[in-house]
Amino acid sequence: MAGDGLARAGRRIYAIPFTIPGERVRVQPAARPRTDGVVPARLVEILRASPHRVTPGCRHFGPDQPAGVDACGGCAWQHIAYPEQLRLKTALVTLLVRAAVPAAAPALAMLATTPLDAPWGFRHKVHFVFGNAGGRRPRLMMGHYARGSRRVVAVGECPVHAADGNSRAFALRDACVKAGVTAAAAAGPRGGVLKSVAVRVARLTTERMMTLVVSDDADRALRAATRRALDAGGGATALHLNVHPRANAFIFGDVTRRISGPERMRDEVAGASFLISPTAFFQTNVDAGELLVHLVRRALPAGAPVLDLYAGAGLFALPLAMAGHDVVAVEENAAAVADGEASRALNRVAPARCRWMRATVEQALGRMEPCDTVVLDPPREGCSPAVQQRLFAERKPALAVYVSCNPETLARDLAVAVGHGYAVESLQPVDMFPHTPHVETVAVLRRS
Repeated sequence: MAGDGLARAGRRIYAIPFTIPGERVRVQPAARPRTDGVVPARLVEILRASPHRVTPGCRHFGPDQPAGVDACGGCAWQHIAYPEQLRLKTALVTLLVRAAVPAAAPALAMLATTPLDAPWGFRHKVHFVFGNAGGRRPRLMMGHYARGSRRVVAVGECPVHAADGNSRAFALRDACVKAGVTAAAAAGPRGGVLKSVAVRVARLTTERMMTLVVSDDADRALRAATRRALDAGGGATALHLNVHPRANAFIFGDVTRRISGPERMRDEVAGASFLISPTAFFQTNVDAGELLVHLVRRALPAGAPVLDLYAGAGLFALPLAMAGHDVVAVEENAAAVADGEASRALNRVAPARCRWMRATVEQALGRMEPCDTVVLDPPREGCSPAVQQRLFAERKPALAVYVSCNPETLARDLAVAVGHGYAVESLQPVDMFPHTPHVETVAVLRRS
């Protein structure tokens, strides 16, 4: 899995969680390798510890759990000192990009990964899943999935979450336990309904938004529990109920009902106010999101028209428009577009200054006029071959600022751009999620 230590013995490569490069350890290999040929292994003993090994900040992290209890899968690197985490992330981006784009290496401005001021409590979107403890009468538990599985690990703390979001989620859990509400996986004549809960904590306003995800919204005990949590002051500025009857990997279903409070929550990023819907994507770590905005804005020529691809709710589009750029924001998700247009009105930005186009990036690039300055923030899978071709081979903007959440697909897409005459001017990794191997990168590409 991502973030595991790797070791070679003979012809075999072993993946060992909770280790650090340079350590000497004793492990127990699995009976069979993974589909990629790597053999998973369990850490048994640390024979020679790394000088970068530290005590984890959460009791649910790591292999030293009570018998029969899984480690929480939310973090992978809490055992690594924070400065070393940053060095490893910088090295990862450097290695992948220089392997894919060797011509960029001599002139590449690789800056060290930007740290957070405090690598705890940084997740402004708190998310927990529900499960049931065993026995003839299932009892509700709330936590995260175990590493590499869908087994729920009950947790009593989560120090990477915003504390205010944690307190509201645990208050709701306690009210549901008292009311006898169980998780959707429960057996029995009544069955269970709870799937997960998300609490978004605004960074610069006092607003809090809780979204409870259920398989069915007809459970009277659940209604009583949510009322009790709200009356006790453990609720939120807004409470929504999302109905998600399907068993799939998506967090939210198609239907969301407002129970109390406003339809959207307001927060501020880089001088712009944003209205955020309960199920729409917005940055989980708003501090790091603001840093991304500053890096993008700094890379652009003053006042240049901007094409913002994969724009979402306008994290880049709105601050750029307020800084004097004319922006066309391309986004296919209807909820994100609606949020972006509502935020534009809230900030009193003229529609001509910041215009949303609801379309896929492939569709938009096929019918829009060329633009010499492009910002793109694709999903983890990066740009499709059609986007690569239409953007870098056909439209050829003079400047492209690529915000990536996946160094592997970033390296692949940069290699394509370089093949079409672009130079990678700089790379700036940003630590979006401490204690995980995840790293965001802002790449500046200029047409040669």
